[in-house]
Amino acid sequence: MKPSKELPNQNLFFEIADPLKSRPFRLRSRLPAESLPDLKQLAAHSQGMKEVSAPIQFDAVQGKNIDDFLWTQLVRPACVLSRVVRLLEENGIDGWSTYPVKVYDPDGFIVPDYHGFEVSGPAYKADYDRSNVIEKPPPVPKGKSYQIYRGLYFDESQWDGSDMFWVEGVHVVTERTYRLFRTHKVGNVRFTPLAERETRVRHVQRD
Repeated sequence: MKPSKELPNQNLFFEIADPLKSRPFRLRSRLPAESLPDLKQLAAHSQGMKEVSAPIQFDAVQGKNIDDFLWTQLVRPACVLSRVVRLLEENGIDGWSTYPVKVYDPDGFIVPDYHGFEVSGPAYKADYDRSNVIEKPPPVPKGKSYQIYRGLYFDESQWDGSDMFWVEGVHVVTERTYRLFRTHKVGNVRFTPLAERETRVRHVQRD
């Protein structure tokens, strides 16, 4: 990992996430849905905590098209095309790795050129004391208002300079990664500046 030479501006970090589009394939792992240990194992792969010896198999169960990123029915993991891997390698982006997968289209044919994608950069604790608490109006008529934290922050003095890392389970990338993806029109991925990210207060467990 490259060292950080100065404290970063947290406005230049971005969450990278599933845009929830309907046209790209949506994948489902062939690991048994009722098997909790297997689901934990799948999450560990996506966070770079566990090596994969045999390809993990995924079926396209929704959508019609391939895209640079293919997301699963779970929050994680994702699969990426080889062109995304080449972009990251050729531009020296770090904090990530891949693992072998087999992706099958709705007709049962293998879709080539995909890799399981995992963020292997460090994980940092969120500092919600730095976030703004905002009252949101009811999402439906006669519903209840709710509070959100606006902004996701962490102790930037601990950042090791990785281009990809985790903050409280959120996949975070640097501005240069964001610009690289935008320049090369990497598809089926959503970016949100950390300063604008919203988290429901009731979903956060505070110490």
